[in-house]
Amino acid sequence: MLPASLRALRDLLADTTSTASYAVPGRWVDRPDDEITFDSAPAYFLHQLTEIERLAHLERDAWSYDTTIVYNGLLRHITAWDHGEDATAEGWCANGSFVKMLALLPYLHALHVTTLSLLPLYERGVVGRKGTLGSPYAIRHPLRIDHDLAESRLNMSAHDQLRCLVDACHVLGIKVVFEFVPRTASIDSDLVAEHSHWFYWVQQRALDAGTFRAPVLGSEALLLAKELVALHQRIGLPEPDAAYQALFTSTPHAVQRGEHGWSGTMSDGMRVGIPGAFADWPPDDPQPAWSDVTYLRLHDHPHFRYMAYNTVRMYDALLDLPVYRQIDAWDHIASIIPWYIEHFDIDGALIDMGHALPEDLQRRLIDDVRARKPDFMFWEENFFLQQESSDAGYDAVVGYLPFDALDEERMEAFLQRSIDETFAVRYFGTPETHNTPRSAARTGSPYRSLATWAMIAHLPNALPFIHAGIELGEVRPVNTGLGFTAEEQALFTTDDLALFSSVILPWMAPSRLHTAWKQATGRVAQR
Repeated sequence: MLPASLRALRDLLADTTSTASYAVPGRWVDRPDDEITFDSAPAYFLHQLTEIERLAHLERDAWSYDTTIVYNGLLRHITAWDHGEDATAEGWCANGSFVKMLALLPYLHALHVTTLSLLPLYERGVVGRKGTLGSPYAIRHPLRIDHDLAESRLNMSAHDQLRCLVDACHVLGIKVVFEFVPRTASIDSDLVAEHSHWFYWVQQRALDAGTFRAPVLGSEALLLAKELVALHQRIGLPEPDAAYQALFTSTPHAVQRGEHGWSGTMSDGMRVGIPGAFADWPPDDPQPAWSDVTYLRLHDHPHFRYMAYNTVRMYDALLDLPVYRQIDAWDHIASIIPWYIEHFDIDGALIDMGHALPEDLQRRLIDDVRARKPDFMFWEENFFLQQESSDAGYDAVVGYLPFDALDEERMEAFLQRSIDETFAVRYFGTPETHNTPRSAARTGSPYRSLATWAMIAHLPNALPFIHAGIELGEVRPVNTGLGFTAEEQALFTTDDLALFSSVILPWMAPSRLHTAWKQATGRVAQR
């Protein structure tokens, strides 16, 4: 029998009136060569719920890291489709939704997926928004679900629709991992209203003039910073120049939200605002500043009120003393994952740049959750395979195969390393992520991409990882964040990238490719 949440969804769908036909890719209903049209959206969803109930009765092995296959992606991107003008006019989501993802679970089941990993699902900010939809990493509030991911035609909240998705995964023996982003917030974060001291503030004149930039270290200071960090030395880290530091202020006397985000007023009447963030390491990282995201200020030290590598990631030893920690901000960060466990019964978390949190906060975040749910999975967005990640409590890291897997020399070096040593932590077995170029674009063939994935999936300690679209031969990247040349980045605007705008995956890819993937994942699942 289906759990109560899914029975309630089924009853609601049965009672929802819809006269618009609803087209879906045939692959969603195991008819990979065709587009299938249902009488209505509720008819499609009810059809898939019936299939989920049938699959739930099949015998399956207990979940294990040794046999799991992960499916990962941005939910609004995975199930985006043109279901027809009438369906759109009637209010059914053209972009992905929780209920559409639920209905896709039979497809994942056919690929032997037993773990679903989703990029951030939070309510998004508006100020500085990129593309037509905005980045899921511009988090307006971490305890509010993005209402755009709910089917508004259903009389059910986004919160409850997400719970239905998780419950449906559990019915099929699929564990659910959410990505969490503890260090940052959107420029217009709702947290500012009551916690303005958690944010960095700069003189508004610098923001208005467009002159605020990431700090630049001189060549000698840059070299010293890299040397000290390599030695794990946190005392005497080179600082930004005095002019940059002077742009930052203490917390304003009063704050107010306007069309362009939050502004503040100091006791002397000076206007201040919240700056956009930038890549935190190395200090000469060429990535442009972020227009929609800012760092949370985790410490309050009168000398370190500025935003730079030594205050948001490397944490100068004079800053990261207990007396300067903003404990209420730390309490807030530590409470987020327990809230999702309580409300959605999730099974794991991918921590965005977890190693860039203060060490004590990272340890607390993991230890508190494991005390509540001992088998909870923790994955880290870390590109290195090292003992430190395992010691911190992580089960797996992203690793560096998404960057090296398609380079013959570097892949040979990785294979030699896997022979010479036992990796201390599992790593994502994939030649691509949402931040890298697509494997099919680099290999020139979706079948070569599949062959690369299958080889990686069988490596020691690899966590087989399907990034949504790789199995369809997708060549368009989700984001141009890592591993792209300047020329490659110039090929895509934010309107072309699924991380920021509405993009549809090539769901009508040849059925023989679908068959090849099912065969490959079946063999990997039996490894």
